[in-house]
Amino acid sequence: MQKKIDIPPEYLSKSYSDSITDGFSLFKETYLKVLPIFIMVSVLFLIISSLIMTDPTWQLLELNLQLDQMLENIDYETASYEELQEIMNFMIPILGFSFLILGAELFFSNFSQFLAFSIVGGFLYKIYLKQDANSGEEFKRSMKIETLLIPILFAIFISIGLFLLFLPALIIYIYYIFSPVMHSIESEEKLNCFKSSRNYSKKNFLRIFGIIILNSILIGIISWIYTSILDLIIPTAQYNAAFHPATRNYLMVIIYTLIYNITNMLLSPLLSCLLITLLVYCKKQWYNRDLRMQYYQRSPPPQIPMSSSTPYELPKQPILKPQTQPETIEPESQIFCPYCGFSMERSLNLRFCPRCGEKIP
Repeated sequence: MQKKIDIPPEYLSKSYSDSITDGFSLFKETYLKVLPIFIMVSVLFLIISSLIMTDPTWQLLELNLQLDQMLENIDYETASYEELQEIMNFMIPILGFSFLILGAELFFSNFSQFLAFSIVGGFLYKIYLKQDANSGEEFKRSMKIETLLIPILFAIFISIGLFLLFLPALIIYIYYIFSPVMHSIESEEKLNCFKSSRNYSKKNFLRIFGIIILNSILIGIISWIYTSILDLIIPTAQYNAAFHPATRNYLMVIIYTLIYNITNMLLSPLLSCLLITLLVYCKKQWYNRDLRMQYYQRSPPPQIPMSSSTPYELPKQPILKPQTQPETIEPESQIFCPYCGFSMERSLNLRFCPRCGEKIP
């Protein structure tokens, strides 16, 4: 993957922990500018999800209650084979129905999160690299067909991976997590965004997983505290009445859904900021890899001619001529690796040698 690197030299020496710290700093710097985008997208899809998923979720809850009653009334010591078979036949549809509802909820949540990420990603990227960026112009420039197509495909892949058990969904999520924003950062077209995201993610699987876990823990703790307080304020009977089919009120369902998810909406830009700084870290790794490849390609090994007189005669080694005019290297612009002698530009501020990988003191 040969691409023009647009990362300033001072970012090439940043570590993984630096990218996490920079992600929180970027979140603090751009929060008020990108929050309206996340609020609008989240509210829109929460309304759509409430209208579509309320009745299936209630039906699943009723089926689970019936299953609990069946399990409480059965005596496992004296139960017949027919009674146990009836319970198994009742559990299998519930399990399939649960996967369908969970897959739909994952689709709506991932689509809304990464649709907003694809809109603000180019702006966050330029702000982090200290480039000139106008929020309005960047948001308009990112509004292309890929802005909808890529998050839709990403959310569909996650939902399909769920039915193959949880691990494929997690692998898809991490490998293609950068795809919604690649079209606005590197002008990738359509499905090439998935390829670029995989190239950057495949050697940073655990690092991306750590970012996701960190974001989930922070938002989960804050949401748990907030919802615990709401449960004390909002009566349970009034809340259930809004969802019950006999007394259902979709306006109250939407209001309750928005109230209970307000912390997720307010903190949703955090993951996008952490992913942008991590993307710069991954691109830096590719840049160091390209440096090593260019070094090995520019100096091929010398060809040793074989003697044709006898197969037992050792080949003659080539005679190296001494250099009459040795190359002059400015000490101020070059730095040498103390382990292998590889020369590097001092302005790059590299922490590790691109040739041998040793840490530069």
